[in-house]
Amino acid sequence: MTLAEVTDTLAALAELADLPGVGVDAEEIARWHAPDLRLFTPAERAHCLSGLSAERFAGRWCAKEAVVKALAPWVAANVRDVEIVAEPDGRPVVRLGPRLPAGLAVTVSITHTGSMAIAVAVARSV
Repeated sequence: MTLAEVTDTLAALAELADLPGVGVDAEEIARWHAPDLRLFTPAERAHCLSGLSAERFAGRWCAKEAVVKALAPWVAANVRDVEIVAEPDGRPVVRLGPRLPAGLAVTVSITHTGSMAIAVAVARSV
């Protein structure tokens, strides 16, 4: 390999490092009618119990799992490192725990039907 080829390869790899991490998760809502509340933070529990509990618990769990997957290019996270809170308008917002390094931002989207919940997360370094 020539020096020019090595330089081009390294430049291409540097561009790939700027790509976001993406995570997706899906859950059957029926599994969340009696959730283990220890899996959720107090804020997550309060949101989920304020209406359509099983759908909200399934959606929050999907979001936490999707965030963990999206963070994989940068850090080995687990669901306890992730909190999904709600803005006043209902939009989900990701809060990362103190164990995770600064400089990461994650956006998440949650949807559910009568039987399934799905979440997509996009993580990026900032």
